[in-house]
Amino acid sequence: LAREVLAAAPVPVEPFDGFDAGDLDGSVDRLVEFNRRSAKTHSGIYRDLTVRRRPTEKAILADLDGPLLRRTLELIGEIEQGRRTCEVANLDLLAAYQRLQARAPALNAVITELAPSARAAGGPLHGAAVAVKDNIDVAGVVTTNASPVGTPPPAARDAEVVRRLRDAGADLLCKTNLLEYAAGSVNPAFGMTYNPRDPSRTSGGSSTGSAALVAAVVCDYALGTDTGGSIRIPAAYCGIVGLKPSFGLVPVDGVFPLSPSCDHVGTLTATVEQSARLLSVLAATPIELRPVRRLRVGVLRRQIDDADLTPGVRARVLEALAAFECVDVDVPELDLVDAALGAVVLREAWDVHRTLYEREGENYGPGTRALLELGSRVGDDAYRQGLAEQQQVAAAFARVFEQVDVLAGPTVAYPAPQVDPPFGTPEGELEGRYTAPYNLAGVPAISLPCGIAEGTLPAGLQLAAARGNDALLLSAARLFVEVSR
Repeated sequence: LAREVLAAAPVPVEPFDGFDAGDLDGSVDRLVEFNRRSAKTHSGIYRDLTVRRRPTEKAILADLDGPLLRRTLELIGEIEQGRRTCEVANLDLLAAYQRLQARAPALNAVITELAPSARAAGGPLHGAAVAVKDNIDVAGVVTTNASPVGTPPPAARDAEVVRRLRDAGADLLCKTNLLEYAAGSVNPAFGMTYNPRDPSRTSGGSSTGSAALVAAVVCDYALGTDTGGSIRIPAAYCGIVGLKPSFGLVPVDGVFPLSPSCDHVGTLTATVEQSARLLSVLAATPIELRPVRRLRVGVLRRQIDDADLTPGVRARVLEALAAFECVDVDVPELDLVDAALGAVVLREAWDVHRTLYEREGENYGPGTRALLELGSRVGDDAYRQGLAEQQQVAAAFARVFEQVDVLAGPTVAYPAPQVDPPFGTPEGELEGRYTAPYNLAGVPAISLPCGIAEGTLPAGLQLAAARGNDALLLSAARLFVEVSR
C-alpha cells in the first residue's frame, strides 16, 4: 500500500535555480529554504500514507495515538528538519516498525524500541533495519543488560559498532532482550525470549532477542555478542546464520563486558551474504566472498561421535558434510577447554561485577548469582593457569588450520530446548561444548542452518577457520549453503 501511495502521488522534480556565483552566502540561504520547502512537500506523502492505510475514519481516529503513527510523525519530523531524505527506504523502515509491533511482543524479544533518527546518505547498509543487543550502547538510551541491577544513566555515546552502523546508512530499530549480562541465565524481571520456530521453546542465548527477530523476519540484521557461543547457539536454535568473527576484528568499545579475553561482537542474519556485508561495516574492512575451488574440510570426530549428540542433529550435519571430502581431525587440547573457560570467564566476570554484586547481589537472577559466586572463588593462580591453557588451545587450533581450511561439526548437540539450560548443570555444559573452544582460540566461527532435526526445530552446522581468515570462512559457508540446496 505504501508503494501504491508513492506511485499515485509522485513528487515532481524541483530544480534549484537560486545559485549565484557572486553571492555564495545568499545561495546557501536560498538552498536551505529550497530544501525545507521540498522536504515539506515530500513529507506530505507520509501524511497521506497514514490516512490511506486505514480503511475508515473510525480506524484513522483509533490509530491517532498508535505506535506506528507516532513513528510516522517522527519520521516526518526528521525529513522536515533535513536529517533524512524522502525515499522508499523510509517506507521500509515503517514496515519494519509494523512487523516489530505485530510480532515482537509475543516473542518477548525487545527491550527498547528506538525512534527514527538521522540517517547517513548512501552507504552499504542504507535503509537496512538493524536490531542491537541490549549490552551494546546506543546514545541516549539506557543499556539494561536485561537486568534490574543498578540504575545506569542513558549511554553518553554510541558504541563504536553502532557508530559504524549509522555511518553505513542503517536504521537502528530496537534494542533486544538477552540473558542477564550475557552471562547465561534469564533474569525473571525480563523473562525468556521465545523461539519463532516453536514459541514453547527458547530462542537460545545469550543473544536471544536478536536471533528471534531475524528468524521472525522483523529486521534485516542484528548484532549480538559471543563469549562462549552466545551468537551461534541461538542462530542454531532459530535456523539462521550466526557469525562470531576473529577475536579483535570488531571493536568492543561501548559494549558491556563479560570476559574481555573471550568477548566478541558479531552478526545474526538470514544469509551468509548479509553476514559478510555487515561484517565489512563492523570491521571497517572489506570482507569479500570469493569462489572456493578446493576446500580442505576437517571434522572433529569427537564431536560427531559424541554420545550426547542427538540423532537428528547428527544426521543433518552428516548430510551437510557428505558433499565434501573430509578428513578426521583430533585436537587433544580440547580437554583443557572446560577448565580454561571456567577459570578465565568466571574470574573476569567476577572482576567486572564485583562492586555491583557486593552492593546489590540480591537483584541478580539466581543463575547469574551462581555464576558470579563461582567466579569469586577463582584465585589468581587458577586464573593465570586458565590464561596459559587458553594459549595452548589457540596454538593447537593454529596448527590444525595449517592442514585444513575449515573445521566442521555441529553447533549444538540438540535442537532448541524448552528453557535455557542453567549454568553449572550438565545440560548447560553440553550447550556450549562445541562453540566455546573457538572463543578461547579467538578464531572465526559461523553457524549455518542445515535442515530440521526434529519437528519444526532446525539443526546447526558450525564451521571455523584460522584466526584472521574471516573472508575464507564466509566464502566456505556460502559454498556449504549452495551445495546443500
